[in-house]
Amino acid sequence: MENPKYYRNKLVYPVGIDENGDISMGVFASRSHRIININNCQIQNEKSQKIANEIFEFAKKNCISGYNEKDMSGLLRHIIVRIGIKTNEIMVTIVVNKFDIPYEKELIREITINNPEVKAIVKNLNNKNTNVILGKENKVIYGEGYIYDYLGDKRFKISPMSFYQVNPIQTEKLYKKAVEYACLTGNETIFDLYCGIGTIGIFASDKAKKLIGIETVSAAINDARENAKLNNIENAEFIVGNVEEELPELIIKRDIRADVVFLDPPRKGCDRTAIDTLLKIEPKKIVYISCNPATLARDLKLFDEKYDLKHISICDMFPGTGHVECCSVLYLKN
Repeated sequence: MENPKYYRNKLVYPVGIDENGDISMGVFASRSHRIININNCQIQNEKSQKIANEIFEFAKKNCISGYNEKDMSGLLRHIIVRIGIKTNEIMVTIVVNKFDIPYEKELIREITINNPEVKAIVKNLNNKNTNVILGKENKVIYGEGYIYDYLGDKRFKISPMSFYQVNPIQTEKLYKKAVEYACLTGNETIFDLYCGIGTIGIFASDKAKKLIGIETVSAAINDARENAKLNNIENAEFIVGNVEEELPELIIKRDIRADVVFLDPPRKGCDRTAIDTLLKIEPKKIVYISCNPATLARDLKLFDEKYDLKHISICDMFPGTGHVECCSVLYLKN
């Protein structure tokens, strides 16, 4: 990355209590849930950090409590700030242990007056004893509840539950490499598996005959369908469900087969059933994007029965960390 600082479009800071019982905000120490207080991080967007610090100072000033994991007490669990790097639109999500925030109207006023770029503020309820950051229930308390950003010339709607790559500058490079590896001619049917809000498939849709995306999160699929409309894409279909269940349905019941498959699974990698199904239907090419080289290597070995690994590239998606994004392409043998 040419400028490897302040690149993240999504800030997620846990809020808790320190050893003195005072509210704290920052990042978790390695392999623990002890919060290290922080007000400046060189990989977070500077505007996002400013807003997080303002919310934290408001909480301190008004005696709003941080979450205590030991007895599940306290109110604030996480502060999430997302910014559209190209649109400069900002969405704030405040994760709470219960929906009532003291001085909520005053907090909204302070955030929006100081930061006119904020287009949405959302409360997310998470009162479970869990490491998962977001609960299932959202309440929009300012704006429409979403923002927009661009990847290339494609516009994307981003809501609180949406997965969207945290480094859009490098994401454009990654997706261009994925499309290059796919060698699309305009006649292909492409499957975008684990599609999220449809970013990869929509990015590639101009060069394909038909796009089908599959994702388990219904809110993400709603966004994907909206994103297709936003970009006047008429050759796309998005399906809610598990890849391992919906993929056989497409093939057996609808007789739809892919020429090229884009895979971008979570860190745990691909489900074995999904891999077995792809081995049966034998798409000509599989473009596999991964944020976890270990599970990528595991899955590539499973494809080795019928596919040759032709190319693999490493993308510096997470500068300043030990993580990378990989883009690989598999060709059907013979």
